[in-house]
Amino acid sequence: MRSLRKGVGHGSPEEPTMPAERQRHNRTSRTAVGYARRSTDKQEQSIPDQQKAIERYCDENDLALKRWFIDDAISGTKATNRPAFQQMIEAACGPSCDFGLVVVYDVKRFGRLDNDEAGYYRHILRQAGVEVLYVAEGFAGLGESSDTDDLLRPVKQWQARQESKDLSKVTIRGQLSKADSGAWMGGVPPHGYDIRYINDRGEFLFVIRFMPDGTKQQLNRKGRLIRALARGEKISISKRDRGQLVLGHPDRVETIRTIFRLYTEERRGLAAVSGHLNTHNVPTPRGPEWSHIYAGQWRDSTIRSILVNPIYCGDMVWNRRTDGRFHRIERMSSGGGRPVERRNAHGARLVPNDPDDWVIVRDTHEPIISRRTWELAQSVRKGKHGSIVQSDQPKRPVGGWNGMRARFLLSGLIRCGRCGGRYQGVTRSSGKRQPNGERYKHRYYGCGSYIARGRSACEFGAIPQEQLEKAVIEAVLKFYRERYQGEGGPERLAASVREHLGHEAQDIAEARRRLAADRERIESTIASLLDSMTPKTRDLIEERLAQLRKDREQLKTRADELERLTLRQAEVQDVVQEVGAFLAGLTVALRGDINERRVAAIRRCIASIRVLSSVTAVIRVIPLLEGAETREVSLRHIVRMRMSRSSPDHERLEVTGATD
Repeated sequence: MRSLRKGVGHGSPEEPTMPAERQRHNRTSRTAVGYARRSTDKQEQSIPDQQKAIERYCDENDLALKRWFIDDAISGTKATNRPAFQQMIEAACGPSCDFGLVVVYDVKRFGRLDNDEAGYYRHILRQAGVEVLYVAEGFAGLGESSDTDDLLRPVKQWQARQESKDLSKVTIRGQLSKADSGAWMGGVPPHGYDIRYINDRGEFLFVIRFMPDGTKQQLNRKGRLIRALARGEKISISKRDRGQLVLGHPDRVETIRTIFRLYTEERRGLAAVSGHLNTHNVPTPRGPEWSHIYAGQWRDSTIRSILVNPIYCGDMVWNRRTDGRFHRIERMSSGGGRPVERRNAHGARLVPNDPDDWVIVRDTHEPIISRRTWELAQSVRKGKHGSIVQSDQPKRPVGGWNGMRARFLLSGLIRCGRCGGRYQGVTRSSGKRQPNGERYKHRYYGCGSYIARGRSACEFGAIPQEQLEKAVIEAVLKFYRERYQGEGGPERLAASVREHLGHEAQDIAEARRRLAADRERIESTIASLLDSMTPKTRDLIEERLAQLRKDREQLKTRADELERLTLRQAEVQDVVQEVGAFLAGLTVALRGDINERRVAAIRRCIASIRVLSSVTAVIRVIPLLEGAETREVSLRHIVRMRMSRSSPDHERLEVTGATD
């Protein structure tokens, strides 16, 4: 018998609409369609084998097999993600349905669904006058009924579902073992990295580079192209081969470093960073070939995903999200992980995991940025209430200067000491006109609460822009000049950096020795308790073991902290040099004409400015370092203004005096 072997297009996952009336006798009761499915493309013979068995069954039972519905390399644990299955349901329920039977190889091929979901789709087909026949299950044949079948079918359906659940647990155990080794877990690597594959003997195989159009390049050890793989084409490797992250194309690596530099050093927000990259035509991770799902430009979400990814400081991270149908991975306090059943198997597949459940293996590959830069980025991100510096280009089509282009250098840094509101830049026009006919403009900093709600909220407390900015710049330069310039200045700077990083109070070598001794004592005690356990002492010993395991986990946390401090110790000199270079160019940056540099520099020095009866600047003892110790400096001779009572239009300002 000749059958048509071809797949079908996408169908709707929604429940189909039934015709008003449907009589089974109007169908050709012995006309059938075949449904075949395989879960992965590694099951090479699965589809042909199913088709042969179904064709043989139809021949033996005198059934006319009209066509095929085939889902290739699609999991059977859910029905809505199988396009051919959904189109088969639609065809069965449509007014022009020309078949009365669906023939599948077995219960598993129909779907590894739970009994509720499988029964739902069988009920829809039966309501439409279509029966499901299973070739290999031994159920009663066409036109026959059996109470035994009604009992066995749900059992076999449950077994099919349970096999997938059991396989999920086994897969997770293998993934955890692979993740703990620091190997690449699969998928597209983060932007800036390629994947180098090695065999089980550690010998180099090749490097894979993912391209923006979705294709892949296979490179040799020298980076020369061996061959190109089409989009969707699989990489041929064995189960024993392992992937490792290596630095990718230099331009991509530099892009990642630029993102972190703009965010940490220049304090630009997500929109400003993405705007900078788009303005400079920096290539995106995905090209125009993805335009149906991808805008083709750098977006805030892309920048955020890069900034929060620990992979860029050399750590392998896995299990940040759960994509499994049945289980998620939970980290245990004693180390390792275990599969935990998901409560809602029919909910969203991809959900974020708690950071406590992330699998992190430190220093598995070459970092693109230093660990200090990574930690600074996290500190900046957690401390942001919003972007200090906005996009390179104004978001509003007309008027206004913001962010790096702001006319007001101290925007976002000044707080009102009376109401706690943020000071804003204000531009007012006077009655006098310039020779060109335009009115003279005066710029001030004033309380935002007053500007928004008037005198009921606060006073204006206006301060001339030029006067305040000049006073702040001079105070900053004087502060660092007296502290770090002249004789002994570099030594004082190095001492401040070490103090900030916590090295003076830490004897790391001695702490490590104590930690090793404590760990050895705990392990020895645990071994002794296990050896001496009896049925009578079991409860007491297990209680003691639980406490010891808790102590061991605390030691592990302390060991991780010591490792972090050790890494920072090696970076102290780099930090000193970086801060020294910044201070050497600070005068030029703050007194220069390039507003972007002035804005970035002042935010690396000033934590905040408070305006009350006097103006106080809070200056970081060490610029660049988030969370560094601060000092308060009073700004003298600042002229504050008040509104004139005879000026309802809020345009006239009067000088009220100078405040020390």
